[in-house]
Amino acid sequence: MNRKRWIRWAVGTPLVALGLLVGLWQLSRSWSFQLLGELYDRVETTEKVVALTFDDGPRPGQTEAVLGILKRHGVKASFFMVGENIERNRELAARVLAEGHQLGNHSYSHHRLIFKSPSFIREEIDKTDALLREVGVEGESLFRAPYGKKLVVLPWLLKQGGRKHITFDAVSRDDETQDVDLLTSRVMESVRPGSIILFHDGGRNKPGTLQAVDIVIGRLRAQEYRFVTVSELLTLGGITPAAETTARTAARARRRAHRSRRGGGCGDRRGRRCR
Repeated sequence: MNRKRWIRWAVGTPLVALGLLVGLWQLSRSWSFQLLGELYDRVETTEKVVALTFDDGPRPGQTEAVLGILKRHGVKASFFMVGENIERNRELAARVLAEGHQLGNHSYSHHRLIFKSPSFIREEIDKTDALLREVGVEGESLFRAPYGKKLVVLPWLLKQGGRKHITFDAVSRDDETQDVDLLTSRVMESVRPGSIILFHDGGRNKPGTLQAVDIVIGRLRAQEYRFVTVSELLTLGGITPAAETTARTAARARRRAHRSRRGGGCGDRRGRRCR
């Protein structure tokens, strides 16, 4: 290799590697694009309708407070729940469902599902699916990745299962701050017909979130917006669940629940695989 070629290689290789890393980082954090399968950060509609969503619950105290606000306004929302939190608070998860809200899968442990093996990611999804079925969820189970992060394996697995990946386009970032004015303005500046709004009912106490949710609902109602669940929003956008996919997901969750009750579920120390 002559000197000029060596210099080009020495300079070009790190630049290519850096470009690939930047590309992967951008892909992992995109709320509106993934390489495979179905991802929805909003739906296309001219109707003034939005879906209000909450992540990371259920959490005693916080989730009940959110339910109180929603009940007072007569609003239905969608809660993307963490499996570990459902296990600790089954009655609370069941209450959310009983009050007419939608429950979705937000993984079992809330680890970022990037640079993880297919078996790890599948286990995170399946365990939470089973818990959701146990508290009463029926029909299609929507999924939202922790932190909205994904690369290739997660979208591929969701596509294999015919699952929809639900993200968001109006984000409060209430996991970073509890400044009520800031939370409110972030949502109100981003929201539009068909938006999916993100708040959190899990994690640390969020008094600012509770105030902001109350304000956002009031302001959007004043603008004649209507609140629906994510599944209802998708239907309004002409996106409907496939009956075969729904049946397959439910059957898989039932098998996992049955194995768990027998005390030797898939992924246990005897090395059974989840199917």
